[in-house]
Amino acid sequence: MSHAQPVGAFPPPPASAAPRTAALPGLAVLMIVDLLLELAVLAHDLAEEGAAYLPTALGFSYQHNTAAPINFYGGDTVTCVTLAVLIVAAFGGRGWVRTGGSVLLLTNAYGVLSGLVLQLTGTAEARSAFAAPVVPNLLLNLDELAQLALGLVFALVVLATRQSAPRTAVFGARPVPPAGSPVAPPAPVPGAHDPARS
Repeated sequence: MSHAQPVGAFPPPPASAAPRTAALPGLAVLMIVDLLLELAVLAHDLAEEGAAYLPTALGFSYQHNTAAPINFYGGDTVTCVTLAVLIVAAFGGRGWVRTGGSVLLLTNAYGVLSGLVLQLTGTAEARSAFAAPVVPNLLLNLDELAQLALGLVFALVVLATRQSAPRTAVFGARPVPPAGSPVAPPAPVPGAHDPARS
């Protein structure tokens, strides 16, 4: 037996967060790649300096540095931990990953860009060290360029999958029913004269 739809009841609006939620696994993949790039710098520094570099990597000491133009410091440790949290949250469907990831990766991209600009506009020695020797200088700088690109791609994906929030109805206004739906009669006003009772 079928029942007619109750008067005044309307079907729920379609979910507007589908594209936003569907983009989360892709954003997680971008953050995983960025995390691997960060860890590659750490692996290089540990290979050069050994376990003695760990206090520098954690931000507790700056006594150990490599000769490469790029080093892994305490701020990079914070970035890696935050990326790990965001990756888990993205696979869990948490929508705030979009904002949090954008802020983190764009902030990181700005730091990377400023470092590269300082290298390329610095002394002749700094400019020549950008690509020579190829291992590790050029590879580390390519690592940084990849992180810069990932930050921009992440932000573009977030913007491309953004949807405007549904408009809020004016206070006191009734929702507009779909075509063909029965419309409920207006509610009687208390104290108004009812001709049917006369």
